[in-house]
Amino acid sequence: MRKIFPFIKELKYNIACAEAGYNHSSSLLKEENERRPLKDKLELLPKNSLRNPVVEKILNQMVNVINAIIAEPTLGKPDEIRIELARELKKNAAEREEMTAAINKSTIEHARIRNILIKEDGILNPTKNDLLRYKLYEELKINGYKTLYSNTYIPREKLFSKEFDIEHIIPKALLFDDSFSNKTLCVRQENLDKGNKCAAEFIGSYFGEDKVTDYVARVEMMFKAKEGGISKAKYKKLLMKADEIGEGFIERDLRDSQYIAKKAKTMLFEICRTVVSTSGSITDKLREDWGLINVMKELNIEKYRKVGLTEFIEMKDGNKKEIIKDWTKRNDHRHHAMDALTVAFTQHNHIQYLNNLNARRDEHHKKHTAIYAIENTITELITNDDGKKQRVFKSPLPNFRTEAKKHLEQVLVSYKAKNKVVTKNKNRFKIKAGEKSKTELTPRGQLHKETVYGKLQQYATKDEKVGAKFDKPMIEKVASPIYKVALFNRLQENANDAKKAFTGKNSLDKNPIYLDANNTVKVPEKVKLVWLADDYTIRKDITPDLKIEKVIDIGIKRKLEERLEEFKGNAKEAFANLDKNPIWLNKEKGISIKKVTISGVSNAEALHFKKDHSGKEILDTNGNKIGVD
Repeated sequence: MRKIFPFIKELKYNIACAEAGYNHSSSLLKEENERRPLKDKLELLPKNSLRNPVVEKILNQMVNVINAIIAEPTLGKPDEIRIELARELKKNAAEREEMTAAINKSTIEHARIRNILIKEDGILNPTKNDLLRYKLYEELKINGYKTLYSNTYIPREKLFSKEFDIEHIIPKALLFDDSFSNKTLCVRQENLDKGNKCAAEFIGSYFGEDKVTDYVARVEMMFKAKEGGISKAKYKKLLMKADEIGEGFIERDLRDSQYIAKKAKTMLFEICRTVVSTSGSITDKLREDWGLINVMKELNIEKYRKVGLTEFIEMKDGNKKEIIKDWTKRNDHRHHAMDALTVAFTQHNHIQYLNNLNARRDEHHKKHTAIYAIENTITELITNDDGKKQRVFKSPLPNFRTEAKKHLEQVLVSYKAKNKVVTKNKNRFKIKAGEKSKTELTPRGQLHKETVYGKLQQYATKDEKVGAKFDKPMIEKVASPIYKVALFNRLQENANDAKKAFTGKNSLDKNPIYLDANNTVKVPEKVKLVWLADDYTIRKDITPDLKIEKVIDIGIKRKLEERLEEFKGNAKEAFANLDKNPIWLNKEKGISIKKVTISGVSNAEALHFKKDHSGKEILDTNGNKIGVD
């Protein structure tokens, strides 16, 4: 801005940027775009590289999908990528002017606060966090500079001390909302004790239900104040409970979605020359015109009918139609695939047409001819259910709706695994005096310990003293062929009686078995046994207490040993925080080791046994039952 400022006094913004050596729109000329180098694949975002873990996870999922497409020989690197942005099509001049004014006002306000902090608080270089803390402090002015939670007074000299914290009203664990409307000041200990509770739930459980009324009154007073109060968004969040937040993006600001889309577009531009962005409103229009609006209902109606969740309603023409009660497309996650399909068939002409409908209506508009030509190419007039003429977009393919429905029906939805053991739920029940509620822990996750993941056989070894146990099967396990033959000969000389052959006067210390004519080399008293033993494997997270010698895969075991050696045998440092400091199996492909298969128990028992068609148990050659699971 310092470089642009001297030019912007007399020139337009775009020209001023050019004079300062910047491209105001960050766009490239066609020739520049054709010449720019492209990456072979996208790189995963390192943890905490963005100040938003939600965005990081979603963008890394996108990276994995794109890289998988590039790696697939039948697909390869895409020529064009289409992405939906969470924003309106266009802002008019008045809206742009209002937005610019708001930005200018905020800039001036921050400059004012910065001067106050430098002069009055002696903070030479106020940070963004310092400005935020002061703004939140000023917001509490109408409440006498007292916190909203406990009504504790904040002395001006202690504002920047560790006694008070900037607190997220709705915790990040429930909703990643880093906006001003989700923050307030509170006593540090209260912030620590609040944990993952919403403010509205924390007050009653921490200070007592009798304090909830006072808290609500403070919030109401702050919201209704004519000057210096809180915003409607903050008011709602201060009174919101966890069960009112909803899942995923349902009740979230579009801020996260917009940020994700913009960041995604920037990343995708690194591997593709053409990245076309569309918006939710365009997708809604095309989905409706192409007849996809009711596809998800049709795919689900049979399932809902079986459990009695459908009903018949009377239409305007007197006919009855079966519908799903309280249906929302969010009941079926495949609606994301349906939207993606719509976005994939969204052309630049669709966006141009909807962005310039005013030009279509105004014959004198410079774009009128072009937009009118687009209209004749991609739209058509139909008669709707009400008998009225309506212009809709043409279907992108013959039988598009039928094909879309067929493919959506085959989509499998994957869910992120969660490892919570318990969740807090508020249960309400009726009593004689009315209704009572109680917060209880609801168990989640696995009901019992891990069961066996697989069975394998691997060689076991043991040094065993030759004695009465060395019958024919035991001698078969002797590793040395020479010792094995010699022990077999001694056993046969004693009528295959192991006790007689290897104990008493025939024990090897009293009556050695010599292996040479000069009686100098003899069978040792202890011999090594080797045999194939059944082993049952389980999967285990890599943690400091992992026993590396039990890891089955030799290559992975070597990697773990190298990591341990790198940290000089300190397992706590070597195997902690693997998200930030991964153990790479293949760094080029981004494959890290987080779980390993280890040798588990050797005495696992089968739950069921193999049976024939009549239900009789099938036995192996030794007469034992054959386990099946």
